[in-house]
Amino acid sequence: MNSCAARSGKCLPMWSRLFGRMMFLLAAAPAVATAGEIDAALEAVNATVRIHHDGRSSTAFVVNVPLETQGEAATLLVSAAHAFENIKGERATVVFRTATKTGWERRDTTLQIREADTPRWVRHPSADVAVMPCTLPDGVGCQPFPLAAIATGDDFENRQIHVGRRVRVACFPAQTEANSAGWPVLRTGFVASHPLTPAVGLERFFVDYGHFGGDSGSAVVIDDIDRLLIAGVVVAMQRQTDRITSPFEEKIIHTPLGLAIVIPGPLLRETIEKWRQAVDSRPLDRGLSGR
Repeated sequence: MNSCAARSGKCLPMWSRLFGRMMFLLAAAPAVATAGEIDAALEAVNATVRIHHDGRSSTAFVVNVPLETQGEAATLLVSAAHAFENIKGERATVVFRTATKTGWERRDTTLQIREADTPRWVRHPSADVAVMPCTLPDGVGCQPFPLAAIATGDDFENRQIHVGRRVRVACFPAQTEANSAGWPVLRTGFVASHPLTPAVGLERFFVDYGHFGGDSGSAVVIDDIDRLLIAGVVVAMQRQTDRITSPFEEKIIHTPLGLAIVIPGPLLRETIEKWRQAVDSRPLDRGLSGR
């Protein structure tokens, strides 16, 4: 008697046993990303750039915005307001990428952020988010998000953005670039706040991912959805602060909680609209000079 008959009293056909093993392996295999998920990741990295000056570094992304009276579209650089405000002087460097015959190379471009002491950016009245016009240098590998991709209040009300939803964040944590060409690092996280309604009055929410300094200004892109949707903008990390006092010393310890603070998309839309109303009646000043 063969071994299978000895155990069960009967022996399954060879094809049945093989089929069972195949089903087990398929069930145990990791899920493959869908085309929509892959697009979310690529859209995130393609629209993201690094902005830095004199040791300070932040993340930013670009958005195409139609101008109602000028019959054209403007490209806006979006970041945390403090990312622009903390840069001293009139200029900063934006890191783009350019395709070559052998791959990609970085292309550092000068961005004028002030004229004398006047900022060229427009910030939200209460939220830490700002936008600034720019021109993409010819040939750079940067694809702006469309304005329509930025979340509205309806997206929150209709639960397109909700607790547990997976997101992608392209960023430059601790000034880290993915490679010498200056591409961002792609992180994955989850919306960590509930509830996110009513959308009116929502000032911020948490995203659970490994946040570091330098991530401020990153777009939070919803990953598990069939359309491009930017939930908001990373502006800070949530941390625990402890003060330790002894007779001879005092220490302050900041412990990151792995939570990013995110400004919701509707407040970014308000910021863009504030900028658009200011420029719709005058020529557009784009402010970038390539190297």
